[in-house]
This record gives sequence, C-alpha cells and structure tokens, in this order.
Amino acid sequence: MKTPNYQVDLNAHLADCEMNYLRLQKLLPDALQAGDELCIGVGNHALNIRVRECAPYTSFLDLRLAQAKTQAWAAMCLQVRIYHDAKLAEVSGAEQVYALRQRYDYPNNKMFQRDEKAQLNRFLGEWLSQCLRHGHRHDSTVLEKVSATGTQF
Repeated sequence: MKTPNYQVDLNAHLADCEMNYLRLQKLLPDALQAGDELCIGVGNHALNIRVRECAPYTSFLDLRLAQAKTQAWAAMCLQVRIYHDAKLAEVSGAEQVYALRQRYDYPNNKMFQRDEKAQLNRFLGEWLSQCLRHGHRHDSTVLEKVSATGTQF
C-alpha cells in the first residue's frame, strides 16, 4: 500500500517561523554582531547562541543545546537563519546537515522524516519557549537589556 505524498503546510510553517522570530527577538540583544555569543541556562542545561553572520536583512545563528555532563546523548546543534525584513526565523540546518529541504521522500539514505524541517522548526520553538519561561542569562550586558524591557525569565 502506497502512502500519500507529504504536502508542506505553508501556513503552519510561516506561523512557526514568525513565532520563532518573536521568541528570538525577546532573547537576543538589539545590536547583533558576528561573533557575539549568548548563553541561556535552563535547569541543568544551557542554550548557547552564537551569531555566525549578521547583515542588514538577515542573520545566521548557531544554537547548541548543551546538557549536563551526566547525560549520555550528545548536544544538539541547529543553524537558524533570521530574516529581519520578513520577521521570520527558520531552521536551515542541523548537526552535519547544512541545507534542509522542505520535504523528503521516505525512506531515504539519511532516514530523514518526510517533514524533518517542520519538526525542527517546532523543536526550535519549544527550546525558545522554555528559555523564555524558565531560562536565566549568563551574559551581564544582555541582563541589562532584559531588566530595561521588563521581560521576565
């Protein structure tokens, strides 16, 4: 029995990207520059954010979720492209995959799910929501920005 082809839900994808952009805007300082780093602690874990590239309309971030040393599984890394003009933040890569496609045939050589990119964008949203709800920053300059805007963590 053949399964139907996966269809990308563009509205859901754009909604996830818009929400991720808004979450990142609350977490990141206003003036981003290439090489900036930020660490947000959540319990025994930390979300490390590094600005890889920064241009007027786009920024490219590396986000690494580092676990406590007692965890047996490896840290997860996502590459995120921020489109400032469109107000979207989208996962563009993960781990050693630098160009995720919107959909994959299944099965495939790398065993990606049909909606791998959509799942990673939702996962990014969950990380960022956790940081906004329960996170604390390890960067004093960013802490000043947070206290000035009244954002609660």
